Amino acid sequence: MVKVVTKNPSALIDEALDIGQHNWDAPDHLALGQLSMQQLFPTLAIEAPVQSIPLPMAEKSLNIDALDFPDPLRTGHAISGEQLLNRRLFNDALLVMHKQKVVHESYRNGMQASDRHVIHSCTKSLCSMLVAMAIDEGKLDPARQVRSYLNSFATINAWQGVTVQHAWDMQAGIAYSEDYQDPDADYWSYARAAGYYPPRSGEQAIGVKAWVYNNLNRRHCEPGTRFVYNSTLTNVLGLILEEVYETPLAELFEQKLYQKVGCEQAGFFNTDPQGFPITEGQLNLHLQDFARCAYPMLNQGKNLAGQRILPAGFIDDVVTPNPQAQLAYQADSPDSQYKQGQYKQQFWVLEPAQQRFCMLGIHGQFAWYDLRRELMIVGLGSYPKQDGPLMMKTLQTLWQGIAAAVK
Repeated sequence: MVKVVTKNPSALIDEALDIGQHNWDAPDHLALGQLSMQQLFPTLAIEAPVQSIPLPMAEKSLNIDALDFPDPLRTGHAISGEQLLNRRLFNDALLVMHKQKVVHESYRNGMQASDRHVIHSCTKSLCSMLVAMAIDEGKLDPARQVRSYLNSFATINAWQGVTVQHAWDMQAGIAYSEDYQDPDADYWSYARAAGYYPPRSGEQAIGVKAWVYNNLNRRHCEPGTRFVYNSTLTNVLGLILEEVYETPLAELFEQKLYQKVGCEQAGFFNTDPQGFPITEGQLNLHLQDFARCAYPMLNQGKNLAGQRILPAGFIDDVVTPNPQAQLAYQADSPDSQYKQGQYKQQFWVLEPAQQRFCMLGIHGQFAWYDLRRELMIVGLGSYPKQDGPLMMKTLQTLWQGIAAAVK
């Protein structure tokens, strides 16, 4: 049963060091800030089942620290796995599963196995699993318009013709900017409203629902034509899930996913000041429980005990090359690195032809899959910037190097 962990957060993490809501994501604070989100947000605990499902451990482990990798920062130079993880990726924790067994688990940068780490936008992909379940149960029709589920959108012209599938694939056509380097981007206004940062003078932390209804009201393009990354669309999906199930969202996460995958410890779900779980990025998990939640995408929708969690065909829908999704992916901001990439159902499918895809979160959170190798790599990090080409190059270096090592 969902429990309250923090009702009235202090907004302080370390008073002596002046670390709190105003600067938790400064590069030198991230390693602590991302382990302490319950001190900044109202927080709910989603409970683990009475009996967890153990992670199967391989007899022989993979020593990633000792591997050699090409240095993503200095072309033509080599770097050790230890240096790549610590000095390039600023990794906090890493777990590798190969052929259904854990071959590597490690912690660094002060994080311990007992810590919960915010997984940021990897939360989106877990929400996507709930959407897939709702469709499979007949609760939700991806072809229906969003406004048919949320009456508050009925009078907003920009939402005319926007289906659940459009929102799921982030092709809603709604005007929005999530450029982390632009202080005037819509994202920052949303983040302050949701409680990530203190409101500016004249602002109020109005919460996820009010911000969505007040700001997602202009059309950028025709729905289904352009992929535009928009975190707030995942909150819209969360609102729809609450409507169709008539159940609070945190309870849905607990009952339909968290307990079904056999997690060992409670997860923390941060909410906005009004109590709505921040579905796009504020789930906090132990590394092993993150791996349990991510694992069904590697195992044909089944948990570690072989029980079906996700509907048959969901993973194929995500990873199969989709010409329309690929065109939409390149239409707004062309990606020269992943020319065949696509964003499908809240997953980044960067190499669909190779059946490689991932969950991604700012500052280096990820769950990366190579289905042909039966490989999953789960990572938590404190990369100094939210994202960027070097971070992606570093992640790709790590993923490809580990894939080669287990082959």
